[in-house]
Amino acid sequence: MNIIEKRTKIVATLGPASNTPEIVESLLAAGVNVFRLNFSHSNPAAAKGMVDMIRAAREKMRLPVAVMADIKGPAVRMYGYAKDLPIEAGSVLTIQSSAPEGIESLVSPEPLLVYTNLPEIDALCAIGQKILLMDGYFAGEVVSKSSGRVSVRIGNPGELRPKAHLTIPHVDYPLPFLSEKDIEDIGFAVETEVEYIALSFVRNATDIEEVRRLVQRMKTASGRKSSVKLIAKIESAKGLAAADEIVAAADGIMVARGDMGVEIAIETVPIAQKRLIRTGFLGAKPVITATQMLESMIDSPMPTRAEASDVANACFDSTSAVMLSGETAIGRFPVKVVETMTAIIRAVEAEFDYVEFHKRMPLHARTGELPAVVSYNALSVAYEIDAAGIVCLTETGHAAQLISRLRPRMPIFAFTKQVAVYNQLAMNWGVYPFMLAGPEESIDALVAETIESCKYAGVLNKGDAVVFVAGLPLSQRGTTNMIRVEMVG
Repeated sequence: MNIIEKRTKIVATLGPASNTPEIVESLLAAGVNVFRLNFSHSNPAAAKGMVDMIRAAREKMRLPVAVMADIKGPAVRMYGYAKDLPIEAGSVLTIQSSAPEGIESLVSPEPLLVYTNLPEIDALCAIGQKILLMDGYFAGEVVSKSSGRVSVRIGNPGELRPKAHLTIPHVDYPLPFLSEKDIEDIGFAVETEVEYIALSFVRNATDIEEVRRLVQRMKTASGRKSSVKLIAKIESAKGLAAADEIVAAADGIMVARGDMGVEIAIETVPIAQKRLIRTGFLGAKPVITATQMLESMIDSPMPTRAEASDVANACFDSTSAVMLSGETAIGRFPVKVVETMTAIIRAVEAEFDYVEFHKRMPLHARTGELPAVVSYNALSVAYEIDAAGIVCLTETGHAAQLISRLRPRMPIFAFTKQVAVYNQLAMNWGVYPFMLAGPEESIDALVAETIESCKYAGVLNKGDAVVFVAGLPLSQRGTTNMIRVEMVG
């Protein structure tokens, strides 16, 4: 597909259904911008092959593509069964606490006995306590308990997936934010220099700061300082209450609606989603909307109408990216689902009122610090002259993010000399990254180089007006202070 056919980015989860070079390349061609590696179901040894495969594909196809390592975090899951576990309505499921060491290899001796990594589950539950399993698919209540275990009567039939989530609403779990496995997985992500780390169940800014300090102490394979960016997954009532401080501390957020939907009232999830998307993009941080977006396409070649509307509404809310989980990891139609999501995105973006969005930006997004003022006014100029694109020269990617949050009608061509920034910007709405090839440092030489690159890529043509945004001096970070208009010759 043409690189500027859509502005909203797509995050796809790799798994058994998509873990081949041919499918990875097909997913990229269909519109994937970021690949997610789910460490709840993976480990560094398996992930290494996936990272190598993604990098080979993006180099072959000459595309900016980010890799995101999704760390399990203090998730409460169930173990002891390797296949889907059939459960009848009214069945009593016994859940027993077990030490995290070796829990993944446990095999239950009884059909309706499972294990959990949540310590002393009996101390956290009262008789009659509501228990939710598999992101709320199963609902039950505690009917009895003993030392280290509870028995739960399940209210509805179905099949319990391996490692399904367990939720006790309104209960704080006595789990550290990072387990030994999480630290090992973060170490792998830093060493292999993936672009993003997603952190599960973030409760406050302190959780983000803890991981930043950990990353700073770790080494990359190249010996360079890690440039990995941190995505905070907001999926609990605590995280939602601290959303403003989390957005400020993180490099981006994920609206993880699965666990959020069992932590807060289901009717308030769409409201929380809208608020989080707006808080994120106004903070110039990418926002990923995730969970069950096209869930039925795990087994069906077509989504439901409600799912199509869900993806469309997230795009109308100006999410930076939409994410596929099981749809591409274990689904029967991984490429078809991405093609479907791309088609929905393009339909929404054709109807979006970009000029009105620009006019209604809140005051703090267009005043205050110089980079914000320059970005806003650059877009105003672009609209006045009907520019074909905005070219942004950026060292860290921040200048491109400031323009991205304004959701311009025209594409943002971000040029950088940093390979990590080039691939990280694949996550950002409306941003199309390019590498600066030459050693030029003068602004005139860089303008000429970028125009030629855009013409070669087929995204600018002779006679097009272009607005340039940069910081001078070019080698100095955080100095977005220049607007320049050029005509493509």
